[in-house]
Amino acid sequence: MRSFITKAALPLLSISFFTACATPGEYDELAGETAEDDAANADGKADQAADGVYTYFAIKGDVRRCASPYCGGQFLSRLNRTTTVCHNGQSAAQCYTPELDFSESGLDQAVQDKLRATASEASIAPGVKAIVRGRFAKLGSSKVGAELGRFVVTEAWVAQSGAVTDGVFVKVKDNGLRCIAAPCPSMNEKALNTARSANIADVDWSDSGLSDEQVGELGYKMFEESGLIIAGDRFNFKISGRPGKGRTATNAFVRLENAAASEGCFVGGCSSQICSDQEGVISTCEWRAEYACYQAATCERQATGECGWTPTPELNTCLAVN
Repeated sequence: MRSFITKAALPLLSISFFTACATPGEYDELAGETAEDDAANADGKADQAADGVYTYFAIKGDVRRCASPYCGGQFLSRLNRTTTVCHNGQSAAQCYTPELDFSESGLDQAVQDKLRATASEASIAPGVKAIVRGRFAKLGSSKVGAELGRFVVTEAWVAQSGAVTDGVFVKVKDNGLRCIAAPCPSMNEKALNTARSANIADVDWSDSGLSDEQVGELGYKMFEESGLIIAGDRFNFKISGRPGKGRTATNAFVRLENAAASEGCFVGGCSSQICSDQEGVISTCEWRAEYACYQAATCERQATGECGWTPTPELNTCLAVN
């Protein structure tokens, strides 16, 4: 068993960690559906809170062959739930949308493309590969397919390994609890699209396909406002006779964010005149007066998500006269 414990209990680890482990069919209080789950999100606006757990959907590409927009869009289904309410108010196992509206997500084109690519992979592979948060809405236009509506994306998440997801989807965050003896229930898990939560002391990553280094990096996500999404099952254990509760992780999902402006952008060329996402780009060594303009310019990602020189008034003026 490859386990992860938050910093609260790290000093207490010993060579013999577990004295009891889960057995198949163990009761999971976060599994299933209850009437209270929908009541807690009656107004449908719970997706506005960064640490909330409602309006999360698995997303996969549509591989049917017919004319767009009636094919080629995306299928969405509520995580941890058996039905999804579509844009027209009807309930189904999954809902089709021809259009993803990213206007409220703040995500640039490069990140949007990554989500779409991952959703396309999910259409031909088992399990959940990508997750979106948001809501269905009417398209509000007279163009062809307007009756199919759209999906407004507020968050996008992608799986961190190729392992097949299974179990309850939960958002895990550090809850601030610190203990002097293990097991320490220092993580709070909330089942997505439900009103139920629990405190746990451990996450077992054995089935996730993730390396120890990846697991270590994911641990820091639990201290962020958005937390970390994992999918897995309940297990119970004991340390020196003291009971603890944990969850297996068949996969983990990290929220997509825009790359930092300068992240992955490099200045290259013989005269340092090239800005690209490739380090060490080589060019012919010919001098042009305009190259001097780039010496004080900023090489960073632009609105398109691609690397380039930021077109400041100073740079534009310099290029215009050289």
